[in-house]
Amino acid sequence: MRTSRVLLMLAVAAVAGLGVFAAFASRAVTIETASPSEALRRFSMVRASLGSSPAMVTRGPSGRLERQPLPAAAAAPPAIAVIHVLAYRAATDHLVAGDVPFWFFRLKAPAAQYLVRDTGFDLAELGLTAADLAARGPGLVLDEQRDSGDRVLVWTE
Repeated sequence: MRTSRVLLMLAVAAVAGLGVFAAFASRAVTIETASPSEALRRFSMVRASLGSSPAMVTRGPSGRLERQPLPAAAAAPPAIAVIHVLAYRAATDHLVAGDVPFWFFRLKAPAAQYLVRDTGFDLAELGLTAADLAARGPGLVLDEQRDSGDRVLVWTE
């Protein structure tokens, strides 16, 4: 009897946790249809707001993503609050925006990967950890445009 009560409480907690995650995920990612010119306008606005600092990750000549060295900093960088992802899929004219709170990424990186699944951004491929991002501070993480017209922009604030 006591074991079944504990199992019931665990099941209820698991269902509640999944419900909270589903609600969080549905708010974290938006998908809309956008023309190539509208997508370019959105990317240009975001990119202009980030200044001219180099991206933390670039695609090297071999086609692999490579992390750039951290700049020497005299003081600790400002804290990161949010990881933003903006992705455009040219074949479907879908503009996908994902926002993951940094605390959530720090605690649940695999779950954060799930939240940005429709953006084409693969956190595992980059090998980025919360510590890597925090050491760099807010700024441009990745800005990649592919021959197909697809584009991915990732930044932290």
